[in-house]
Amino acid sequence: MKNNFTQRSITGTLFVATVTAATLFHEFSFFALLFVINFMCLLEFYELVLPDKSWIEKYLGIICGSIIFIMFAMIFSADLSLAWYYNLIPIFLLMFIIKLFEKSHNEFSTLAFQILGILYITMPLVLLTKMGFFNQLNYSYGLPMGFFILLWTSDTGAYLAGKTFGKTKLFERISPKKTWEGSIGGVILSLLVAFGISKFLNFDDATTKDWMVIGVLVVIFGTLGDLFESLLKRNLNIKDSGNILPGHGGVLDRFDGLFLSVPAVYFYLLLTN
Repeated sequence: MKNNFTQRSITGTLFVATVTAATLFHEFSFFALLFVINFMCLLEFYELVLPDKSWIEKYLGIICGSIIFIMFAMIFSADLSLAWYYNLIPIFLLMFIIKLFEKSHNEFSTLAFQILGILYITMPLVLLTKMGFFNQLNYSYGLPMGFFILLWTSDTGAYLAGKTFGKTKLFERISPKKTWEGSIGGVILSLLVAFGISKFLNFDDATTKDWMVIGVLVVIFGTLGDLFESLLKRNLNIKDSGNILPGHGGVLDRFDGLFLSVPAVYFYLLLTN
């Protein structure tokens, strides 16, 4: 148990340091970080849902998801014409046409999983990329970095409160360990940190009220994202999405809360700015 805790602590520290450094350093290091996250998460996802498929059936989704991410990153950073968005059309056309030559007798279920991976993983990461350019032409790390801080805060607050006070199950059918007390703890700590971000860090991309709302949204939708991935793993009868991160499981396990909370936060920012 002690070795596992040490392993988790070392991995967690390196993970946070890498994400923080890449987000703060430069827009291209931020793009590279999210590109790697996108690639690794898509790889894990397709390995889980398409375990017996050929390499082209698994990697087609990864290739298309990677191209889509790069395309949007170029649009955001270079302020390219909106016409570039139309490149999505040939990408999805290609995915459909390739099905005519697969001969797997499960072409439609495979296509559904390929598109689901892009919608579930790539598009939220595209929105997170856009947060770095929200209402401006030049990259600003304020919103993405604040988001990551609140995502980690939510997890930490929920874990500590759940371990100390947790009694009332939140969604026992899917995740027996999650409790209402843990979620409330996540909200309280996130609100405190959100207030601190607005007052003490130079993240002037949002107001104090915005940061407080973002903190609550991250807890709510981050928890739902965690539950969604738990549901996926229960359907597949597995414990972790992978083993690339010692003590933490797979990359999907580390970013499951991000995939639903980013769209929620981005939608809120669109409504209020």
